[in-house]
Amino acid sequence: MGTKVKPVQPTEIKDKKIVKEIIAQIRKPIPRLVEKKLEKEDELIMKFFK
Repeated sequence: MGTKVKPVQPTEIKDKKIVKEIIAQIRKPIPRLVEKKLEKEDELIMKFFK
């Protein structure tokens, strides 16, 4: 007895406004304050591993 497999439909995003907003947020550069905070956290993590 064979098994029937349903074809998978590609996901379609119907709200173009949401898509444009997400793309804009991804392309936005990281603020300098956030970068400094991440660098400090990286330094602390590296101290723990030494």
